[in-house]
Order: sequence, then structure tokens, then C-alpha cells
Amino acid sequence: MMPKLVIVLTIGAAILATSANAERRTIDLHDYDDDLMRDLDKTIKYFEPDITAKNVQGALDDAAVLQDGFKYTEDYFAKKGGADDAVLISKEGLNYIAAAIKSVSANDFDSAAEAARGAAKTCRACHDIYKPLKK
Repeated sequence: MMPKLVIVLTIGAAILATSANAERRTIDLHDYDDDLMRDLDKTIKYFEPDITAKNVQGALDDAAVLQDGFKYTEDYFAKKGGADDAVLISKEGLNYIAAAIKSVSANDFDSAAEAARGAAKTCRACHDIYKPLKK
């Protein structure tokens, strides 16, 4: 496995462990792009399967959507303030996506799939803290 990917995954595990113990927060998300979130939720489900199927174009298309989404989310929470953990989780997601793109481009589908799983975990970590509960 690539040393840089090991570092990214280690940092990601630390963030995820921290967020697993984090408290659920209520935050006003009325101005978050709900259509984007639905696209991200759908895309993250196809990302790893596209990688494991060696569907390079599909994986790269997924990665582009996810990159845009993680960047939007990072900027959104940074601007909103008071959600530093969401900003860090978004940055970690961007790192996982970058690692997956690099690995897919090198035809290293095992490392890419591992990075895709890390990206999915960052989504869940943020949702565990910020996603509004259904009433």
C-alpha cells in the first residue's frame, strides 16, 4: 500500500473514532443544498462498486461528484461556523477521494476501494453528528 494512503487512512481513522463518540448536534441546515446531498448519498453507494468492477470512468465520474460535494460541505460548514469537526470530516473526505482517484488512475483498485470505504465512513461520521433526525 502506498505510504501516503496509509497516513491518510490513519488520520481518517482517528477522526472517525472521535466522531463516533461525538454528540449529535442540532444545527440549522435550512440553507444546505438538499439536492446535492441526495446526489452525494446516491453517488457514494456506487463509488466502491464502480471501483471493484474496474469501471474506471464510472469511478472517476463518481469521484468528481463526491469531490464537489465534500468541497461544498467544507465551505458550507466553515462559513456557518461552530462546526469545526464537520470541516475536518469534509477535508478528510476530500483526502480519501484524492487517494481513490490516484489509485484508480494507477489501476490499483484494491487501494482505491479502501479509500472509497474511507470516504463512505466520513459521510456516515458527519451524518451521525449533523443529519437531522426524522420526526
